[in-house]
Amino acid sequence: MDTHLETIDVGARVMANQALPEGVAQGAKGLVVGQAGWIQRRWRVRFDDGPTVDAPEYALELCRGRGRFTRGGP
Repeated sequence: MDTHLETIDVGARVMANQALPEGVAQGAKGLVVGQAGWIQRRWRVRFDDGPTVDAPEYALELCRGRGRFTRGGP
């Protein structure tokens, strides 16, 4: 079992792990631009191909990788 927890923070790239009622499709990627609620754990996310919405943390997961290129590989 993986016990390593990664936290979402402002500036993180995230992906919606489910469709959101605001019209965001599952798998849509975006950038966290702010915190939308501390108690409810919601984040303000600007999605690449859609709106900027207040999304619950459970509906988001961090994107792996930090760009188009990786180091050290062929």
